[in-house]
Amino acid sequence: MPVEDDYMMVIIPCIAEIAASDTPERVKKLRLGAVSELQRYLHYYRQLGYMPKLLYAIADRKCRMIASATTKAEMQKLVRPNCPHYDGAGFIPAAYNVPEEELICWSETSLKGPLTAEGFQRYMELFKLVLPEESRRLAL
Repeated sequence: MPVEDDYMMVIIPCIAEIAASDTPERVKKLRLGAVSELQRYLHYYRQLGYMPKLLYAIADRKCRMIASATTKAEMQKLVRPNCPHYDGAGFIPAAYNVPEEELICWSETSLKGPLTAEGFQRYMELFKLVLPEESRRLAL
């Protein structure tokens, strides 16, 4: 996947594909609404100072999900950040989980107070998965 500086490089073609598709108008409207909400989340993350690389990856993954979703409930679940479920032994990602966005959520949570040992472990797993070069450089 190429690393782009701007998530709009994904959003704009996604909007064009939705508009040009031969799907029913109600589905197009749902998809365009979902892309608009996704764009608001990405703009917020950018204002918080998160890496363009993360935002691009979130846009790419979520636009692909939006392109195949057909119901309002599905759109709502996939656009918003999805928290994993903790089963006592580890974290189980939700169906619409995007690792880059979960990493941002853990980062924001860590700003509010110390993470539990399990939360910190998940945060580090995601960091290594999403940012392998940076984690090698930091010897994590």
